[in-house]
Amino acid sequence: MPRQGLLSASGTVLSRRRAGEGGLRLTLLLKGQGLTWASAPGAERGRVRLGGGTEPFVWGVFGLYRGRSGGLYVNSVDIAKDMLFLRRRPEALRLAVSWSRLLTRLLMADHPADDVLANLYWNMTLLAAPEVPVPAVNWRFLRRWLVLWGLAPDLTRCARCGARSERAAWTEEGLLCPDCAPDAARTHPAFTAGELALLLHVAESSVDALPRIFGSLEGRRPTEGREPFVVAARCAVSLLEGGAR
Repeated sequence: MPRQGLLSASGTVLSRRRAGEGGLRLTLLLKGQGLTWASAPGAERGRVRLGGGTEPFVWGVFGLYRGRSGGLYVNSVDIAKDMLFLRRRPEALRLAVSWSRLLTRLLMADHPADDVLANLYWNMTLLAAPEVPVPAVNWRFLRRWLVLWGLAPDLTRCARCGARSERAAWTEEGLLCPDCAPDAARTHPAFTAGELALLLHVAESSVDALPRIFGSLEGRRPTEGREPFVVAARCAVSLLEGGAR
């Protein structure tokens, strides 16, 4: 970023908090800039007209100014997508908040992360599709993030012997078949070949295709307690956290 002056960047508000007398402090994820923070003095009391552009998960073009001290200030927001549907889907809103916290924790400040930004945008729009379970969207977002960071394990073969198996345990080494790690399923999450195929299919399918895919699976989804998306998402978060250290 330039040391002082005006700049414009597209992206989203990950979170906001009160700061000073009627002001707001925004956590932003911006194209070409990455994770950054900006102040909006007077925005909470309406002294600065930003038209709802400080709301979490708003997407748009942010007009910013960097002062002499190096701090960023929001001058304007041209809203492209307000994501208001999240307010009508509590489960989707909770997931968006969890993504925000994870991104804020794992991304480097002021380091471009345009591929992660695009991944966030498309999966957040997917949350508007009622046909697609929220845990499936979460898994898709996390799996694609793993791919972008070069951390995604092979879901089709054992990490040791390369064989395909009817069952595999997700370990720190990758997915291991029962022949290579007979006891791994006792201490690590285990998946059937069918579950792994579904996980991979969902992660690799387009945003447009997923509502049709899940529409055809209606009545045949895994039960919530054994839902592979939930378990796989936990494994993915552990890998991301380890990769960010």
